[in-house]
Amino acid sequence: MSEHAAPARDRIVAGVHDSASSWAAVALAAREAATAHRPLRLVHALSWIPDDLSGGDEPQPDAYQLVERAVEIATRTAPGIDVVTEVSENAPATALLRESRMASLVVIGDGDLARWTCLPLDALAVQIAARADCSVLVARAGSEPAPEPAAPVLVGVDGSAGSERALGFAFDAAAQRGSDLIVVRSWESESSWADASAATADELAAAVTPWREKHPDVAVRQQVVNGPPARVLIERSAQAGLVVVGARGDHPLRVPLGAVSQAVLHHAGCATAIVREGGPRPPAGD
Repeated sequence: MSEHAAPARDRIVAGVHDSASSWAAVALAAREAATAHRPLRLVHALSWIPDDLSGGDEPQPDAYQLVERAVEIATRTAPGIDVVTEVSENAPATALLRESRMASLVVIGDGDLARWTCLPLDALAVQIAARADCSVLVARAGSEPAPEPAAPVLVGVDGSAGSERALGFAFDAAAQRGSDLIVVRSWESESSWADASAATADELAAAVTPWREKHPDVAVRQQVVNGPPARVLIERSAQAGLVVVGARGDHPLRVPLGAVSQAVLHHAGCATAIVREGGPRPPAGD
């Protein structure tokens, strides 16, 4: 293999922490690993410094107990998946960002983001969503895989390259879950809405058509909505099983996490996928 070849993104990684949203993330990651036929890597990180700097001590036994519980949840959720574990002595953000270099997806709990009035930029879920080298799936407490029929997958698109990747991710997710897909294009307009919405509906249909052809079994609803994109997606996420957004929208070089993706990550009522370019996805027509 060439020295500069892309890494083999052959695993799904889940961060393990003693919280309701983290256990939901483990279950969600197990389901993703089963449907994608990939191994699941469970990672618990602790910034551990031994009391005796000469060595000899081991990381706290609680760390291994947490990982054991995570393995139990994962294998109960998706029997037969290949599970490996890692207890890292790095800080959680450092450990998971390193893991993202070899992962197709990192799954993490939201850390109860909704309780904050403003999005805490130093929160672990925000750091990973903003800086990971692959797509990130953020679980909410109580968002374990739902029984069939699955709630719909919701995706926001805006015509950018990032939203095209999000659209592909959402079609794949809906196909794997056996759920409907709702594709939403929204913006605020005070004039000429009828003409603009008709033209946008045509553009949206053109963007969706190649993915429909690739996933003919996915039932798709396309919606053009007058309203702020973040608010529209957050409101509709209350009835969704997963909401999908591109990481940076129309400004991929300006910020690590766009305004819409930040708002959805903060306030969505269901699991949230922040889609990045890591682990290249082939064009819909391939």
